[in-house]
Amino acid sequence: MIVATLVRRSAVQSLYVLVPCLLLLAGFQLIIVAQAASIESSRSFERMAELIPAFLQRGLGANAMLLASFKGTVTFGYFHPVIAIMVSVLAIYVASEPAHDVESGLVDLVLARSIPRHRLMTRSLVLVTVATLAAALAMAFGTWIGLRTFASPASDWPTPRTVALLLVHLVALGWCFGALGLAVAAGARRWSVAFASVTLGAVALYLIEVLAIGWVPARTIAWISPFRYYPALPIVAGEPIGLTNVAVLLTAAAVLTVIAYWRFNRRDL
Repeated sequence: MIVATLVRRSAVQSLYVLVPCLLLLAGFQLIIVAQAASIESSRSFERMAELIPAFLQRGLGANAMLLASFKGTVTFGYFHPVIAIMVSVLAIYVASEPAHDVESGLVDLVLARSIPRHRLMTRSLVLVTVATLAAALAMAFGTWIGLRTFASPASDWPTPRTVALLLVHLVALGWCFGALGLAVAAGARRWSVAFASVTLGAVALYLIEVLAIGWVPARTIAWISPFRYYPALPIVAGEPIGLTNVAVLLTAAAVLTVIAYWRFNRRDL
């Protein structure tokens, strides 16, 4: 009951951020489907293939050509840099609330009622889970509306399995960064420091993954980037992926969550 009350309070406070983000995610998918339909109707995908940089073709292999197809363009919305970062930052924003509780003094008022302090962490963990799942549903809804509205039935639509796999990996990615944000916020006294440091870290990790495509030295440390475990193009290509990468992301999220609870329970409030 206490956790539900805390979740409800935090959810209401976060609506001004969550709702616009969900609308943007759904709208982006809608627009990218419309763009793919427009490109296909003008038969311009062949010309798009010529615009793919050579280093991407070398780094991504044959799968790079998927970006110059209807299915590839539609699903690109699920691993577009802006979307991948946006979902991660949304999870980080929600997860960093414990630092705001400490900074604003709210934690003193809450814990004055003999409430176990780990309930505050559970509140944030629930919000991270719900926010990332809501983001996935908004994106799937935008894609579905876009396909029904703009795409021809004869087009090569992505299969529900492909979309589901992309969203499962994206949600796992969001949970991983949310858990990282929770672990940092558990020991921070200022919300801005916790949120900004983890957000900048997410951007840096994404840049490492991008550099690893065409720069060999970056590949030696690319394993530390959670984005490494989101094999979007192989999923779109229909390759047998399995859930190994999802397991890695969820394991990392679980370890970081345990660290977050441990730090918050031991810190001096």
